[in-house]
Amino acid sequence: MAELSLTELREIMRQSLGEDEVPDLADADTVTFEDLGLDSLAVLETVNHIERTYGVKLPEEELAEVRTPHSMLIFVNERLRAAA
Repeated sequence: MAELSLTELREIMRQSLGEDEVPDLADADTVTFEDLGLDSLAVLETVNHIERTYGVKLPEEELAEVRTPHSMLIFVNERLRAAA
């Protein structure tokens, strides 16, 4: 079963930002995407990348509540387990 790791999420976020700098996710459970410099478009690109890579659909209405990298990991990995 596939699982999204914090390291993989960092790389996806870096690509979505289009920068060489990798966001610091030391406080992944409290720092928000906005705090990390990801606007709604970059978050959408992150979600699209995850969907393509992991073959999982992430419902938009539920994604509205996902505001931190930690909550994104939980959200994605729950969907991956459910799909397995």
